[in-house]
Amino acid sequence: MNRIPGDEIKSVLVSRLRFMGDVILTTPLLAALRRGFPGVHIGYLVEEPYHALLEHHPDVDELYAFKRGSDRGQLDLVRALRRRKWDASIDLFGNPRSALLLYMSGARWRIGGDFRGRRHLYTHRIPDHGERMTAIAYHLRYLAPLGIAGGGDPPRIVVTEAEKEEARRYLQSKGYDPGRPVIGLHPGATWPAKRWFPERFAALAARLLNEKRQVLFTMGPGEEEIVAGVLGLLPAGLPPPEILPLRRLAALLSQLALFVSNDCGPLHLAPAVGTRTVGIFGPGEPDIWFPYAAAAGHRLAYHSLDCSHCHRDHCSSMACMRAISVEQLLALIHSALAE
Repeated sequence: MNRIPGDEIKSVLVSRLRFMGDVILTTPLLAALRRGFPGVHIGYLVEEPYHALLEHHPDVDELYAFKRGSDRGQLDLVRALRRRKWDASIDLFGNPRSALLLYMSGARWRIGGDFRGRRHLYTHRIPDHGERMTAIAYHLRYLAPLGIAGGGDPPRIVVTEAEKEEARRYLQSKGYDPGRPVIGLHPGATWPAKRWFPERFAALAARLLNEKRQVLFTMGPGEEEIVAGVLGLLPAGLPPPEILPLRRLAALLSQLALFVSNDCGPLHLAPAVGTRTVGIFGPGEPDIWFPYAAAAGHRLAYHSLDCSHCHRDHCSSMACMRAISVEQLLALIHSALAE
């Protein structure tokens, strides 16, 4: 693969259009890119509403929000991208839309995956030989044409002091004592097969409450019934959660002592704002999608079965989730809090 001349790189456009966790897991690449080219102007193209995640990020100089379903908005976006005259672009999403957008950006060098039907839109193609690696390591390979190797940075989302203060006031308004740690529980996930059972989340919350710990539930859009089902199994008194905009959710998670979550976007948001996290994995692949070190206080609840890595969104047996007990989660929580 031909190396892109480093002395000709003054601006780079990076894109991962969606989703929450996927966008967060690209931030180590941004840090490595900034380190490799300290003076480079870095832009990031991402769908709304995920662009809010990267506001205030020191490794993003310019944000472009892609609005799905708006032809006029897409045309205006392409014009804005072309005006910047990008030297290089990196497509970390690799679907036809992102490939075409970065091609139309006018970037001289375009780095992307070696995908059938769109490889011709890139000047430098990164092959996928099927090696197992973390999502972070997978992204870092896209820096090879720029002569950048390595990395080692954890995912990072920046929350301002004003946003943190607002989150502290929010917790106090819900009756939480700011002088005592708060443990967050997130029982939702997009795929039903990735959801630990509501009755077990309720049992876990009850055990934590019996230990005189403060418990906070969180939820995203469409997860209202899931959380209501959990709260319905608990004594009255816990404040019902609200669906918060991404920046407010990030700030709230930054104020928690620990966050326990199924395999979903908030599972990545919590460690990215510096909060210790216990990840609950069923059909997913934690060796790829949970790149968070135990040394940093993170913990993983997972049992490898013959049917593991099935990628099913629904499952009749839920054997992988049934293997995770309330006692196991409680032990992981105690271990993480003791760090």
